[in-house]
Amino acid sequence: MHNIERNWDVIVVGSGLGGLSAAARLSRAGLRVLVVEQHVYAGGYAHHFLRRVRGTQTVYDMDVALHQTGDLDPGRSSYKLLSSLGVLDRIKLNRFDVAYRTHGPEHDLVVPAAADDYEVRLRVRFPDHRRGIGDLFATLKAIDDEEEIGERTMALMGMTLEQFVKQFVDDDVFLAVFATLWGYLGAVPSRLCAFTFAMMWNSYHRGGCYYVRGGGQALSDAFVAIIAENGGRVLLKTDVTKIETQNGRVVGIETARRGLFHAPVVVSNASAPATFDRLLDDPALAAEDRSGLSELPVACSIHQAYVGIRGDASALGLADRGLFCIPGYDLDAEWDAMAKGDYRHQGFMLGNHNLADPGHAPPGRSILHVAIMANGKLWSQLDDGDYQARKQELEDYLLGRLEMAIPDVRERIEVCEVGTPHTMERYSRNPDGSIYGWAVTPQSHSVLRCQPRTRVPGLYLAGAWTFPAPGFEGTMMSGANTAKLIFEDMEGNAQAQSS
Repeated sequence: MHNIERNWDVIVVGSGLGGLSAAARLSRAGLRVLVVEQHVYAGGYAHHFLRRVRGTQTVYDMDVALHQTGDLDPGRSSYKLLSSLGVLDRIKLNRFDVAYRTHGPEHDLVVPAAADDYEVRLRVRFPDHRRGIGDLFATLKAIDDEEEIGERTMALMGMTLEQFVKQFVDDDVFLAVFATLWGYLGAVPSRLCAFTFAMMWNSYHRGGCYYVRGGGQALSDAFVAIIAENGGRVLLKTDVTKIETQNGRVVGIETARRGLFHAPVVVSNASAPATFDRLLDDPALAAEDRSGLSELPVACSIHQAYVGIRGDASALGLADRGLFCIPGYDLDAEWDAMAKGDYRHQGFMLGNHNLADPGHAPPGRSILHVAIMANGKLWSQLDDGDYQARKQELEDYLLGRLEMAIPDVRERIEVCEVGTPHTMERYSRNPDGSIYGWAVTPQSHSVLRCQPRTRVPGLYLAGAWTFPAPGFEGTMMSGANTAKLIFEDMEGNAQAQSS
């Protein structure tokens, strides 16, 4: 412990992809960067955990969150970002021709990754709306082709996804099918910002649909290696208790076990509420930053189970990498069910991880995943006894969803780990176990989220709670953008001192 340098140019609190991206860009520019992480793994939601089958040497390697990511075709935004940081040279990618499968009472559709193929498939399924589908896809392409934000894109920022889609196709079944990936942003179409959905949709269907070999942890580890190579350090199992200030500006951090570390710049990858209300030693300094935050809705959380089974899941009945199942086409009713904690009336997602990246499961075995969106507030109110009973009830229900694909799945289970909103809150420390920071609505998207440059000199934000968006791509872009602002401010300060 005594060998750790105490003085740094920049300290990053939290090692989610936003923090790692910022740290990598800053360290490659010659700044000495310390990343401090309370967990035993770097990466935030971009990490893995291992589960050993009791009494054996058999180990399953579970990916916490990554199902697929986009925009990694040459020339696309994520490709350019990861190339510029040196990350792309350190990872390998699996590219998919199929994005996912979606199933409901009146549809069963395998969705191609390529936008043109997807458009053809929708025209066949919805022949009465062929022209509207064509216009919708043409509009999305025009948005994707814009080099700068134009009038068309600006209009989307104040519009819900439902409003946007129904300009072209006024059909609830079509809307539910087209908006299948709303769960990746955590709001149903009547609440979800059309602009953010369009950006995500284009990233998959025009920028390439990929999985990082080795999963989210391989991506995080690549960032960590780059930080270390450039003189930085990622310190795990280190809980930050305070962001320290003197005379109104940042001077470093205090940790629970390792004492003080000093830096004139601190980037918080923690949630915005925690940064301003719990970590900052004088919350009054951030009064302007905190103003209006109570009006921003916190995004939903998630229920999920990670399951290791004996046998080949594809041969047993789950031959889809990602299968989204919905009970009906009234997504607002599904949202209301989530608000009440009635997950039995919600859609769910099943995943066969072996099809994303073979090798995480032991030979002759499979890793399965099942997930349902959740209202995290309902779990934070439970005492220990009620929590355990509720978690057991949830596990039984989630395994029941897997039984729909693999009838004898319970007899094949070797490991099963269930995550609740309480789990998400414990590991991420996000309020209500939010997995997307603020909800992505027309009132809380991109530029309407917390600004990465705070009013406290030397304090910056990176990650899902700030600009531009949640998710793997959004948080990596966030960190790079925050680093850019730090460079600008350092240059401005240097010019001011020399004049």
